[in-house]
Amino acid sequence: MTKRLMVPVLVAVVLLCYPATRLPGYLAHGQIGSQLLITMNLAERAKPVGGSYFIAFTVDDTILQGPQSDSSNWTHYVVYRGGRFFFGRVPRTPFRPFEFQTVRPPEPYLFGQILPDGRTLRVRVALADLVTGTSLPMQIKINFITVDEFLRPLDALGRGATERFAFVTLDLRRENYVAVTDPTGDAPDRAFDITGGDIQVTTP
Repeated sequence: MTKRLMVPVLVAVVLLCYPATRLPGYLAHGQIGSQLLITMNLAERAKPVGGSYFIAFTVDDTILQGPQSDSSNWTHYVVYRGGRFFFGRVPRTPFRPFEFQTVRPPEPYLFGQILPDGRTLRVRVALADLVTGTSLPMQIKINFITVDEFLRPLDALGRGATERFAFVTLDLRRENYVAVTDPTGDAPDRAFDITGGDIQVTTP
């Protein structure tokens, strides 16, 4: 076998032997079925360093409050940091703030992007990836959160990082679009100052 033919053959063998659940972007179920298209707007261009941008989810009807800026009540999240997007699931065992990222690190996520204005993050999340039981969720609580490099909250929906009740609740039985508004000037760095966004339910 020539050297030119060996390379693609070796790549094919590695892919066949490597578990599908470890391939980047395997989550999202190939983006099949209903999805959430989520947009987060910022006051200035997002920074790839110096902090992180979270879209946090609570998909559990037994939890009355939504995702908080200290990472409590989270069941899933998408995070943008270091110039890349990641998707994570939070184990049920309680942890100190954000400690679950070390215990169960998030995986590279292919369905996020920074739009050309540099101030808008957009992610697409399949509802199938937010399942915590045996069926698709009917209600999802969502929060936008920014943190510094030490995971200290900088901003969240509502009046700054300490706001506890400004998360958005999306009832999938009645709603397919929710506009998100947020006051400006409530974060110490405009690049981490959330100004709003929206959430849409789509089917490709």
